[in-house]
Amino acid sequence: MQPVINTSTFIFLITVVLCFVTGPVLLIFSKSKTVDNRWLAGYYIAAGYGFFVAFLLYSKLINNFPWYNTYRTGYIAAFLLMPLSFIYTRSLIQQKKFRPADLIHFLPVTIFIIDFIPYYLQPESYKLHQLSVDEQQLNTVWGQFSQGWLGIGMLYVPVRIALAMFYWVLQVRMIFRSGKLKAGNNLVSENKAVIIWAKIFCALQVFYFLPYYLDLILGSKDELFFVQHTMAAVGVSITILILVLKPDILYGLKGVVIRDLKNNSESYEIAPAVYPGAVTGNNSDELKLSLIEIPSQSSGGPASEDIYLSGERLTDLGERVATYVLAAHPYLKKGCTCAALASEMHMQPYVLSAIINQVFKTNFNDFINNYRVEHAKSLIQNGEAKLLTLEALSEQSGFNNRNSFTIAFKKHTGQTPSAFIKQAAMV
Repeated sequence: MQPVINTSTFIFLITVVLCFVTGPVLLIFSKSKTVDNRWLAGYYIAAGYGFFVAFLLYSKLINNFPWYNTYRTGYIAAFLLMPLSFIYTRSLIQQKKFRPADLIHFLPVTIFIIDFIPYYLQPESYKLHQLSVDEQQLNTVWGQFSQGWLGIGMLYVPVRIALAMFYWVLQVRMIFRSGKLKAGNNLVSENKAVIIWAKIFCALQVFYFLPYYLDLILGSKDELFFVQHTMAAVGVSITILILVLKPDILYGLKGVVIRDLKNNSESYEIAPAVYPGAVTGNNSDELKLSLIEIPSQSSGGPASEDIYLSGERLTDLGERVATYVLAAHPYLKKGCTCAALASEMHMQPYVLSAIINQVFKTNFNDFINNYRVEHAKSLIQNGEAKLLTLEALSEQSGFNNRNSFTIAFKKHTGQTPSAFIKQAAMV
């Protein structure tokens, strides 16, 4: 059978190439602390495969070996697209990480795969027969999925369309709620490119479900397969071109969204310096910072409100945290925790954690251990550690024991403490 090559199949093919290039590139090279671009990579890979199957179907190449084996696998990608998009958008706008509970989003695709496993194992003759029947009525019988063994094939199209619209509404809600956060105006103003990208990315996804609703209104399925898949392919290609033109979108928000704040009417501040050698006089006000006001909740229950700290605000807070840590040496205390340090600075622990994660690109333990290791290095290089055992050196540097000291020291310097001491002795 001669393949059908026209505008539609050409668009499918171009989109497949763009997706199969963009997805792996994002997966390998795009790293960001604020947004998990792996979900976006998965979205493009799934889209690429879905449009590849659409290309095979519409061009009739699916009747040839080995392509007929892809028949009824396109809906695997179809059920993956919007969950992957939703988790990516949530990571981008709300900076939420993937949780085990999020596996529920992949239940529909799991059911579909289980339903069609027996069909995938069928011989060539059976698959070609099914293709010959369904190809004649691409816009009608195609959606019945009668080959599954669970007997629920008639549900797949309406369920997929309903789920696509459901996730789309959730994404739209997230995008428009971003400006309603406390300090949300700052989020929108300093992240215009990211917000515009999210809106375009979401808007172009209407082609995943809009043609089917138009069919319900107009009552005609003519060219439904062509219109739905072709317009969706164009939309996906446009989003890839936007990423090429504005790659800084992949870095996510410049600031940080902080959530799960408990009801409290106090205004938290970084405490003024009270440690030896601290600045005094008018300069002491430089270490004061009205950080976050949390409005009281009239209903009496615990409040929860997302707050946005801008990139500039984070940088300023990071400088203040570094200044306090260097002056007060809290890392020399055994068992120094994020909560304890935050209490010293009159700051919420989750705010301090967010500052350390976003500004210093690390977690609290590594942040504190880095200062402890630098302190130990200073004792060694100054000769003060000559008469100290490793246990004593680790204790004076704030570590709980020698083992944790050795692990942290090697992680931050690439050497064990013993090797560093020997090297310092030869200088």
